[in-house]
Amino acid sequence: MEISQEISYKKNSFSHHCSSSRVIKRSFDKIVKVHKFKDRVVNRKDLSNTFVMWKNIFTQGFKYNQPNASSKNLILSVLNTTATKREAKDYLSKYTKGNGQHNYCLFFIRDLHEVGPAILSQFSSVVKRLGMLGLRPMFVIPPSLSHVNIQAELLDNIVTGAGLRPLHLKEGLTKSRTGLYHSTFSQQSRFFDMANSNFIPIIKPYVYNEETASEFMTKDVVKFMNYLCQGDIPHIDKFFILNKTGGIPSGERNDNAHVFINLSQELKHLYSSLSYNISTLSKREPRSQNLLDRMEVLVKKDEISSLEYEYHDHLEDLLLMDTVLSNLAPTATGLITTTNAAALSSDRKNPLVYNLLTDRSLISSSLPRFKKYGNEMESSNNSFDDHTWYELPPQPGNGTASHSDAVLVTTVLKKGVHIKTYDYKTLTQFNSVGLPKEFYVPEAETKPSANIPKLDINKFKSIIDQSFKRSLDLHDYLNRINGRIATIIVIGDYEGIAILTYEGSENNPFVYLDKFAVLPHLKGSLGISDIIFNLMFKKFPNEILWRSRKDNVVNKWYFQRSVAVLDLSVDLDPEHNDKQQSQFKLFYYGNPQYAKKALRDKTRLREVMKSVRDIKPSWHK
Repeated sequence: MEISQEISYKKNSFSHHCSSSRVIKRSFDKIVKVHKFKDRVVNRKDLSNTFVMWKNIFTQGFKYNQPNASSKNLILSVLNTTATKREAKDYLSKYTKGNGQHNYCLFFIRDLHEVGPAILSQFSSVVKRLGMLGLRPMFVIPPSLSHVNIQAELLDNIVTGAGLRPLHLKEGLTKSRTGLYHSTFSQQSRFFDMANSNFIPIIKPYVYNEETASEFMTKDVVKFMNYLCQGDIPHIDKFFILNKTGGIPSGERNDNAHVFINLSQELKHLYSSLSYNISTLSKREPRSQNLLDRMEVLVKKDEISSLEYEYHDHLEDLLLMDTVLSNLAPTATGLITTTNAAALSSDRKNPLVYNLLTDRSLISSSLPRFKKYGNEMESSNNSFDDHTWYELPPQPGNGTASHSDAVLVTTVLKKGVHIKTYDYKTLTQFNSVGLPKEFYVPEAETKPSANIPKLDINKFKSIIDQSFKRSLDLHDYLNRINGRIATIIVIGDYEGIAILTYEGSENNPFVYLDKFAVLPHLKGSLGISDIIFNLMFKKFPNEILWRSRKDNVVNKWYFQRSVAVLDLSVDLDPEHNDKQQSQFKLFYYGNPQYAKKALRDKTRLREVMKSVRDIKPSWHK
């Protein structure tokens, strides 16, 4: 059967699940389109699998009976919002299994009583949207002596407005006579089965003490959330914190929010940084004993107090994220943003809905911070919608959040993966395991410590083979890189890897990303690619180069992280006719000051391009 005939057949079969064939035709055309990369035609197996997944939506996947318009809207939301075929498939496989398991998102909303009625109404629509997309909300109210009941009433209105039924639970925890804590989530499990799918828990921050038969409001919300998320609880896939100020502030982003945080790697540093800021603000010390500086402290007393309070909340949000995500599955995601941003109506611009559909942030955390167009950005809808640039210009607002606001105030967090870096210029039997004996070196008089981190050569080769779907010629490769290694970055248990080398002349070497690999089933997940590129850019901030085949589907991703792209087929030295055909493009990253000078140095540029062009691949034939 020709592919066009098969597509036609699938369209006709699919139409049995909705009454409007025109809706299905347009929707399925979109499905077929999303399965095309560049000029490659979708294959029959992918087409068949996708059809089955969409069929499951209407037969067993979602809880809601949706009319044709809603069904069309649902399909197009996934396809318009998910950027790649992998994201669409990941979302569908996760949220349309039809196995009776609910996926939950846990909300922790600060200062809800200060949010205006219009935003509350918009947020109610977002809650409904999350439910339609397969994510059932639960709410925990922050402890506050004066605002708990007000927030409970507001949440009741939000849930009711979303067409769901609020279920108020006063005690989140029960403290037994033995001193053990029991979570309401597990105690009230009957409220988390399919029969009660429309009941949405609203949990007040109280603890019931069995020994004294009394209740008290928690004073330690981090401890409260820790016990609440322990034990036999429903499957919580997302943890959302909404507040007035947004995500964890980043000095590198001019105090805008971090885009992505890998807690396993960054928690300790962020905790120290936020604690230091709180300590500094609490001292109320002037910058100097100058009269003006001392007066500034008095004049800005309220502003400093407000900022100190914000940093306390940021620190608590960070600890809440680490605590809750530590109790959930490794794939669970945390997100901190403002309530205004969470109320945005567009699936592509709302950080909560976008994260549900893609499991990532609105923009990538590894995009260069200095790469933006200023006013050109505002007039370029394509660049804006594709999140091409890291920082977006401020937009004049009318009291509601814009897309650019959402980008600047949203942090996505994962419990994440552990990272190891091996800064060994030469791999030997002393700093690696499984090294071929021909690369052994004579034992030195002073033996290296046995406790130094050792690179596993077998896993090193395995991840490269799996990622590139080719067999690495290990001996040839080690012969080329040994003695010139800049660093090797390993993510988790060899789930991602980057090998950087020093290339070019000894007098003027440059850092080259020689291999970049992620296990196939993890590509696009856990932020591994972003983590690796962030580490590379921090470790070598001046300049990094890499090459990629001209037809590589990830070249757009590479382009967004570079400041220049050069075709290696150009004539590098016209006087000596040094022109060779090359299947590669050269990508150049560098900070603005260094790159401006380097890219104008034609002699060095030729040397760099020739070095990269002439690197011979090390694959078995």
